[in-house]
Amino acid sequence: MAVLAAISFTSCSSDDDAADVNPCATCGFDFLGVVLETEYCDNGDGTVTATVEGVEETIDLQGQSFEAFIQAFEAAGVNCN
Repeated sequence: MAVLAAISFTSCSSDDDAADVNPCATCGFDFLGVVLETEYCDNGDGTVTATVEGVEETIDLQGQSFEAFIQAFEAAGVNCN
């Protein structure tokens, strides 16, 4: 449930130039018929910027890799690309 809450309540935006350097993933899931999407971008410093509808939030990965962070969403049934 915490993963679902993180997706629906976190948000941020990324710069196109930063996407060339640091990976980004767009993750979305269907919640009661509403698709909730969040873009996650690795900042390269142990944090991720999450963007939802133009609102940004920085998330501390707490030592976890960006890949492991995204895999946790996928393991919970969230589609990421």
